[in-house]
Amino acid sequence: MNKYSGRRQMFLRNFWYVAAWSKDVGRELLGRILLNEYVVLYRKEDGTPVALENRCPHRNLPLSEGRLIGDEIECGYHGMVFNCDGACTHLPGSESPPDWATVRQYPVGERNGWLFYWPGDPTLADEALIPDYPKHNENEDWIRVQGQTYVRAGYRLVLDNLLDLSHLTYVHGSTTGNRAVAELANLTTEQEGDTVRVTRWMEDIEPALAFREYGGYENNIDRWQMSQFIPPAYININNGSVDAGTGADRETRNNEQGKWGFVVYHAMTPETETTTHQFWTVAGHKDNVPEHMRGQFVDAMHGVLKEDLDVYEAQQRSIDMDPEAPNRDANPRGTIPADEGLLAMRRVIRRLYGDEQKSLQAAE
Repeated sequence: MNKYSGRRQMFLRNFWYVAAWSKDVGRELLGRILLNEYVVLYRKEDGTPVALENRCPHRNLPLSEGRLIGDEIECGYHGMVFNCDGACTHLPGSESPPDWATVRQYPVGERNGWLFYWPGDPTLADEALIPDYPKHNENEDWIRVQGQTYVRAGYRLVLDNLLDLSHLTYVHGSTTGNRAVAELANLTTEQEGDTVRVTRWMEDIEPALAFREYGGYENNIDRWQMSQFIPPAYININNGSVDAGTGADRETRNNEQGKWGFVVYHAMTPETETTTHQFWTVAGHKDNVPEHMRGQFVDAMHGVLKEDLDVYEAQQRSIDMDPEAPNRDANPRGTIPADEGLLAMRRVIRRLYGDEQKSLQAAE
């Protein structure tokens, strides 16, 4: 058990998680830790993706240390062969493999450039539930910056950051944030089912530096930030702006960004209690990102993400040093108004986790 078991994360399992970018999974075995489990990813010869438990049941060597033979994996230790369903099809020196020689198969699906896997009850895996983000990969009208970040922090710290954008003032003050973001926003939090949405309207404010450079603003602006949490660990963000007085919160916006802004898609897949795989896309409409400035836009977005990474990881180090420090989830007096959305999100996660645990207990 992790020495910080008092703070163990609540991993929701009956959901689709991003396991990898589709382009990163091919005919080479890719081993990855996902939700505290070893998983191996690869493609069959016809291109179909496969996800299996990455542990030979004989002596625990990761199957990713073996090799592909056709669509099957040969263990690199004693040569046991497993098919894409997880069954052992060959044991050297034996006419038939033993009954215990199986590994778990995970349901998989692909959409918009991401490879998803389902770590829970396989009978509940419905590909119709995979999130759909078309601008993320297929819409040619959007300029994209995409990547994957290994975060040495628990996934809920990342979710907290992305749902509460008041931090832009202090973490991203040289690009997307300024004083107005934290101090002058009209904040609303809405919950519909298990989805939590935090909206911040800022009217007639000074534009942050990035909005001046890329949006061409010389005078004050109306600006909006919309962050949406979708279980188990997705955050969608819409940052937009228009000239002051032209309707930041009206139907007059000419697209999701208004005159200038960007949309962001984040998918967090826990590795362990204290590490996370963060998959992300930042997209700007081509009409709002002039061609001669696209390189600068890419560099700026990478810089913003690195600033956030530094915050998550510093928080995790602090928690690890003192796991008995006050838990703000359990102490509402230790929160501030900007925490409203993330507290709602964490309540959703706790409830869904509790529901899953009850279902497991009922099945025993």
